[in-house]
Amino acid sequence: MPANRTLIGPPAMGIRWICRGAGWILLLAVVLFGGCGEKAASVTTALPPIDVKADPVQDPSPTQEKIRIKLKAGFVDLVPVAHYRIAAVVASKRKYTSGWGAEVMPFDLALVWGRLTDPDVAENLQIKHDNTRLAWFRIKGEEPPVSFEYAMSHGSNNHLIPATPNLFRAIDRDVGAKDRVVIEGYLVNGEGLIEGQTVRLKTSLTREDSDRGACEILYVTSLRIGDRVYR
Repeated sequence: MPANRTLIGPPAMGIRWICRGAGWILLLAVVLFGGCGEKAASVTTALPPIDVKADPVQDPSPTQEKIRIKLKAGFVDLVPVAHYRIAAVVASKRKYTSGWGAEVMPFDLALVWGRLTDPDVAENLQIKHDNTRLAWFRIKGEEPPVSFEYAMSHGSNNHLIPATPNLFRAIDRDVGAKDRVVIEGYLVNGEGLIEGQTVRLKTSLTREDSDRGACEILYVTSLRIGDRVYR
């Protein structure tokens, strides 16, 4: 079940963490959460098809009111630092069920957009999460169809914090590899106290960074899969 979320102030916001390695291997890292209950509720839309060619949109957060997440052995306060919207293809998904990281951020999604969604590029991409909250991005071939710099800036590992139990169920049950999704919410930093120890989370705020600390931590307030929207 998702951890209990208490909003300190007005409605809440977003998180990603992408770590890119050297050469043609892109190394990305992230954190997680849990699931149960009935089917996620959604509404059908008549919106245009999801455009996965466009870059994510990031704007200053309209509020920095804290969002408290109560845990089994403490709490984490999230602070929105940017409003964020990303339209992308899901390359890999991982769910976490143990530890405080899973209580806060139960899912990691490796997302790609731009030319990384083209068939000739996608067929040469290998993307897989491991059990350490990393997502390995490898592009095959002696003559890669896109540059290393382009690949680094058009793929990300995202630590997702669902804002509602319904969003938790939707991400848990309805999101799969190769799905086209639109995720909206807030990139967040966090600080808390767990079993007497201070813990901190820091989101990336650029798609150009690499190594650890380069993942988005996204507090998810809206999810679209195809023509279905979840909140």
